Amino acid sequence: MNATLSQRRYRLGAHMFTRTARSFLWWLIPGAALTFGISVVFADELEIGAWTITASVFQWFVAVSAGIVIHQVMPALVATGLTRREITAGLGVFGALLCAASVLFVAVGLFAEHALLAAVAEPPATLGETAGQAARYLLVTPLYCATGLLIGASEVRMRWRGYQLPVVFATAILLGGACMWLEYAQPWTLVSTVAGLALFAGTATAFARCMLGAPIHAKRA
Repeated sequence: MNATLSQRRYRLGAHMFTRTARSFLWWLIPGAALTFGISVVFADELEIGAWTITASVFQWFVAVSAGIVIHQVMPALVATGLTRREITAGLGVFGALLCAASVLFVAVGLFAEHALLAAVAEPPATLGETAGQAARYLLVTPLYCATGLLIGASEVRMRWRGYQLPVVFATAILLGGACMWLEYAQPWTLVSTVAGLALFAGTATAFARCMLGAPIHAKRA
């Protein structure tokens, strides 16, 4: 019995990820095909690969999806008897799976684009530079995801009263700006890594505190 209860958070996280992944598929597949087509057709005009732009835009979908899922599941989960700690842990599992899948998607796209361009033109970056760019998202994507989760959790925690909205928006802008700075920082240094890890730890901790302190509002029939 205890083992079954302890697994609920993991099943919850996996379920939320599966549902989100399904909603992504309808535009991820055609979007990837379109991006590769643009990269090949405009290979001589683009200074950077089209997938680099797609990868950057995709991070915002990760952040928004992470924030929205809280509003989609929170009331129903409370009604089923899950505790705030279980819901928070489940969202953590969801975030980890979302980040892993997103980093894999971005990395595969970067290498696939490099191979395509190497076959028809001159790639904008070497294979080593492409690998370095893909590796950067191991930190960048979790930052975007944690930012989305924090903004969603802050709404659940505070219900965003009028006087709090400017603070929430300012925080979102600052965190988004920090994510973009790390994503495009040149060159990537040890300082960038340490700063990114510190920002992720702070954002993830703030998310957990917001969720654990959130008021309980079950979904009404």
